[in-house]
Amino acid sequence: MKRLFFVFVSSLSSVMAATPATDYVAQGDTLKAQGDFKAAIADYTEAIAADPQNIRAYLGRASVLTLEGDHLAAIADETKAIALDPKNAVAYGNRGNARTAQGDLSGAIADYTQAIALDPHHVHAFINRGNVKNLQKKYRAAIDDYSAAIALDPKNAAAYYDRAGAKRSLGDYAGAQADYSQAISLNPVDAPAYINRAVLEIAQRNWSGATSDLNKAGSLLPPERQAYVQVYHWVIAAHQGKAQQATNDLAKLADTGAKSLSSTWGWEIAKFLAGQLDEKQFLASAVSFQAKKDKGQKAQANYFVGLKREVAGDKAGAAKSFHQSVNLGNPSLHEYVLAREELKTSGGAKP
Repeated sequence: MKRLFFVFVSSLSSVMAATPATDYVAQGDTLKAQGDFKAAIADYTEAIAADPQNIRAYLGRASVLTLEGDHLAAIADETKAIALDPKNAVAYGNRGNARTAQGDLSGAIADYTQAIALDPHHVHAFINRGNVKNLQKKYRAAIDDYSAAIALDPKNAAAYYDRAGAKRSLGDYAGAQADYSQAISLNPVDAPAYINRAVLEIAQRNWSGATSDLNKAGSLLPPERQAYVQVYHWVIAAHQGKAQQATNDLAKLADTGAKSLSSTWGWEIAKFLAGQLDEKQFLASAVSFQAKKDKGQKAQANYFVGLKREVAGDKAGAAKSFHQSVNLGNPSLHEYVLAREELKTSGGAKP
């Protein structure tokens, strides 16, 4: 489960005397925290009207605009804040977040780098720059940034989690597992970290460890969000010769999940494994889901098709699908990792 998130930082400033602008900013901050983004934007806008030099108002409005998906407007506000204070590391860091969301990865890298130059202890700028390098598949460079963040803040669970993903992409499973374990020790209710560690355990045929982690993740998630937990339980059962019972169990869960989340890809996988979709339907569905939002669904689908073929005794067909999963995917995908390991185990891996 790939998870990259970008952290916004509030502007650091001393306590200021109350003015109409500062009152509007404080009110905007409160409304943003409450999730009332429209009202928050209105208050930040009033603050700017009252004091066009108020940097906190621009940064506050920009952070809400980014949360609402209006990245261009957010970049404009952050650029205004930078013009007012060229040494404001927070403004550069937050503009990097908006540029990342806009798809301007090189611009984001430049902003995070400037934020770090202005504030060498800017932990979030290191993490966020690492996240962009991860998106660029510059995994070793990403690890360097995550490690720098950890050196500054050894209790930052997000830095360990993200570094684990980069290590996994490089095939360093032991290092990735150690980092997921550290992330879990710092944040024991992080369900995705348990799932990520479980996938690495599946890849290494540690069925008991994987099952334990999946059970823990399941205990932390509501039923409707447990599609991947149950799918990976099926994967374990299939490797242990218990596919039929797992299929029956998954069919019951898929029926329940489909009622509330019929449009989610995780439950689509569950329905395929439960026999409610045939191969052709499932692969077509993967194409449709990926067209809407590319998360590697075609690579994922081919892994699960390959595993079902393997369970059915079609070794050649399974190998073909596993190769297709690797060819379509990238090392950040769970199913890429699992397909690659299947090929290594069966002797079907490409040299």
